[in-house]
Amino acid sequence: MKLPKLCTVLVLTMLAAPLAAQRNEAGGLGEVVVTAQRSNQPYYRQDRPVVGLRRQADSAVAIVRISSDSRDEAERKRDIQSVLAAALDAAAADGVELVTGDFELVPVTRANMTNLPYVGAGRPDTSQIILRAKVKLTGSLVEAERRIEAFARKVPRKGRALLEADRGLSLTIINPDQYRAAIVKAVAEHATAQAAVFGPDYRVAVTGLDEQVVWSQISGTEVFLFLPYDFTIVAK
Repeated sequence: MKLPKLCTVLVLTMLAAPLAAQRNEAGGLGEVVVTAQRSNQPYYRQDRPVVGLRRQADSAVAIVRISSDSRDEAERKRDIQSVLAAALDAAAADGVELVTGDFELVPVTRANMTNLPYVGAGRPDTSQIILRAKVKLTGSLVEAERRIEAFARKVPRKGRALLEADRGLSLTIINPDQYRAAIVKAVAEHATAQAAVFGPDYRVAVTGLDEQVVWSQISGTEVFLFLPYDFTIVAK
């Protein structure tokens, strides 16, 4: 019995990523952004293997924008940087972290804050920088969103520059590859159990375990990590 190979598509929220991504000590990914695998379908209709690892996401992130419509470009950028500095102070006090990146998240600090690019804000003589506010996921998404909204309200304006948080959150997971061993073990146990149903004269051959770990959102706060495995049950 040969099971069909399962294909996976990962949809990521796009955002400018001007800062260098940091790898962990083992060379793997750091903290990455996760969105629903198929955002136009319910979680239960996603195509994914039966076996994998289900766990709560590590954090929730919302896009935040710091914009100004001052006529003078130099003044706009100066005020935006002033609001960003105030936001970094407020974030540290509120347990919020400012990060950037469209896939792998990079912390924004006073040392690299001037590297963030300015983009248009939809009107002439306007500028903005776009980043994310991140909070540890310790409860519901509603609670996480309230924490980010409370942080955004505390950041003071500077001239015509202000910080605003978008509605809606994405989830994050730290170093997905750290779960590879647990996923392989779960697949091995499942495949072995399936072969045992056919009796002692059958064995299982598994492929795909050397592929990259893939992940998708399966509920409001949970992610499912898996390998695109395939297995065949054959006679010994």
